[in-house]
Amino acid sequence: MASRALILLRARLQAQRDGARLPIASLFMQAFAATVACALPPSDLPHFAYALYALSVSAFLVAIPLFGELGDLLVRDEAEAWVSALPLRSRDLRLARLGHLCIALGLLTLGALVPAALLADGFSIGERLLLIAAGLAQSLFLAALLVSLMSLLSARAQALLVLLQTGLFLSAIVGGALGLRHLDALRTLNGPTESSLAWFPPAWFAAPFAGTLLTSAWVVLAPSILLASLAVLAFVPAPAVATTRGGALLLGRALAPVRALALKFWVRRNERGVFNLVFEALPKEREFVLRTYPLIGLPLAFLLVGTRGEDSEGKQALLSLLLFTPGVYLPVLLAHVPVSASHRARWILDGAPLTKAQIDNAALKAVAIRFLLPLYLALGALSWSLCGAGFTLRMTPITFLVTLAVVRQIYRGFGIENPLSVPPEEIAADQSWFNAMMMIALLLTLAAVFATKLLVSPLTCAIVIAALLFLEWIQDRQLSQSVAE
Repeated sequence: MASRALILLRARLQAQRDGARLPIASLFMQAFAATVACALPPSDLPHFAYALYALSVSAFLVAIPLFGELGDLLVRDEAEAWVSALPLRSRDLRLARLGHLCIALGLLTLGALVPAALLADGFSIGERLLLIAAGLAQSLFLAALLVSLMSLLSARAQALLVLLQTGLFLSAIVGGALGLRHLDALRTLNGPTESSLAWFPPAWFAAPFAGTLLTSAWVVLAPSILLASLAVLAFVPAPAVATTRGGALLLGRALAPVRALALKFWVRRNERGVFNLVFEALPKEREFVLRTYPLIGLPLAFLLVGTRGEDSEGKQALLSLLLFTPGVYLPVLLAHVPVSASHRARWILDGAPLTKAQIDNAALKAVAIRFLLPLYLALGALSWSLCGAGFTLRMTPITFLVTLAVVRQIYRGFGIENPLSVPPEEIAADQSWFNAMMMIALLLTLAAVFATKLLVSPLTCAIVIAALLFLEWIQDRQLSQSVAE
């Protein structure tokens, strides 16, 4: 049995695309982020406090890819067509899947924890190795937790699973931003029983570094969790791959009136097919949702963090900046518009009697209504609650129209493929995209500063809105009349 599982494991590894067998770029990013994070806490921390901090950083750096594209290892086999023709037992498949996942998790965990172990002041070689081992066990626990969640929710409540994954990402980002303000408080932690850490997983695996005497329950907790995690990963069947269901999503139904208005007054007759396809299908693509929804929610999270303790003028300045910032990360969102698990159906658009410019025009309108509008409605609601109706009614329409203009420039300049036409593993961003994002960030930051100072009267705001609407009309007309090269 072991030899058959080993053959399957080699097949899974060989079936990976170029660059996935040894992800140098991912390991470098993990190591860089861990080095920066683990250099921040004070050097005189107790061993338990440093281990708790390092394992928390590792949990975040591993959980994000694990709950994203790495999670596909739990439900998909890239050599499935070959494996299904072989006389194999299910346990052989499970062992091969477990081995593949352990290799991927091990690489990611080592990328995060080797720098943390090297930066651990006062740790012996044995303690540094124990820290790495604790991180590996923690990563297996996170994978087992994900398997359990996906088994329960993947085929029944995909939206809830996505919500949990997005919540994890945002809570980790916001928690990290808030936690950096209280690093000195780590000096008081010398064991898991000294604070309310009983429900915090990194504390379970940092318990061996405690400077106080632990109960037998804490001593056996981490090894027990490790064994249970291995059992879950080895014996629980792979979660079912969620299939796309018919019908409209909740947000899509809520946006039905706006969609109807857009179809009547904004979307041209020859653009309606592409518009409806992107509007309905793109939010149901799992890879698109997992890779982009956390980015959409990120400004909302930092808004709640940044406005704590600010006066009215400071809140308005921060809100102005956040209302302009969606244009900075829009290239990432737009780069994933072509993502589709059903990319082989791209002939539907390739054979449509439309130019590439007309397809792009319809797709960006669908993205604007389906994703940008809800984001700005949420930002506007928060702005209203924090700074009142006057500021919100002045700034929100203007920033939405500015962001829409940025979307048009990105679509025209970045050469984005047709929507829903590219497999997820082939999505890549060119280096020029990052240069463009930096330039967009600089320009939008300047725009936010000037908007805060100049857009104070209703007449001025009305003139700016009218000018932006005219600019949108011109750009829409030019793009819809473009011919294929």
